[in-house]
Amino acid sequence: MSPTPNNEPALLTDTDDALVLGETPKGQPQRRDIASGETVPVDGLIRFVVSPEGMLTPDIAHKLPGRGLWVASERSALEIALKKNIFSRSAKRQVKAEPNLIPLVHDLLRRRCLDLLGLARREGGIVNGFEKALAAVKSGKAGWIIEASDGAEDGRKRLLYAGSQQSPSPNVCGSFSNAELSLALGTENAIHVALLSGRRVQRWSLEMKRLSGFEPLVPQGWARRPEPDLKSGAPG
Repeated sequence: MSPTPNNEPALLTDTDDALVLGETPKGQPQRRDIASGETVPVDGLIRFVVSPEGMLTPDIAHKLPGRGLWVASERSALEIALKKNIFSRSAKRQVKAEPNLIPLVHDLLRRRCLDLLGLARREGGIVNGFEKALAAVKSGKAGWIIEASDGAEDGRKRLLYAGSQQSPSPNVCGSFSNAELSLALGTENAIHVALLSGRRVQRWSLEMKRLSGFEPLVPQGWARRPEPDLKSGAPG
C-alpha cells in the first residue's frame, strides 16, 4: 500500500468504529491521539493505516480505507509512538514501520502544502513577484506572505515589515526554496509570493500548522517586525 496522493485539498475523515469519538460543537471531527491518549480535532493529527502485510502507511489526506491510527502532527509524538510500539498495541497486531517513516511523513506534509499552493495559483489566489506581493499585503488582501528560504533579504524585510503594519498581520512562511515554490506554481523565480485571503487560506493554514510540528515555518534569524528598508527599486 502506497502513501495517499496529496493533490486533494480537503481532509476527509474515515468511519473507524473504534475511533469515531464525536465532534466538537462546531462540527469538527475528533479522534484519539494514540501517543497522548487525548481526543483532539483531526486537523491536528496524522492518520496511519496498516497494510495487509502489516506495514504502517501514512495517510496524509485521511482517505485510505481501513481502521485509522491517529497521532499528533508532531515529530516528538511520532517518535514516542514508534519507540513505545504504540501502533502495534493500538492495532492489536504486530505493525512494522519503515526506518525512514518520520522523514517520509515530513516530506509528504511539505508536498501537500506545495500542492495546495499550485491549486490556489490555478484559482487565481496567488500573486508572485515583489511589487504584486507588496501591493497585496498593503491592501490587506494577503492571508500569507510566502518567502523563498533562499530569497533576497532586502525584499523579504520590506514585505515582512509591510505585513507587520496590517491588522491582522498576514502569516509568514519561509519553509520552501525558490526552486520548490517555482515548481509548485509553474513559474520561474518564485521568491516573493502572497496567498490571497479566500477559500484556500484556511485549508493551507491548517496544513502549515501540521507541518510546523516537523519544522519551523519561519527560519531562525528572520525578524518578525523588521525595520523598513528604504532603498528604492524592487528587489529580486
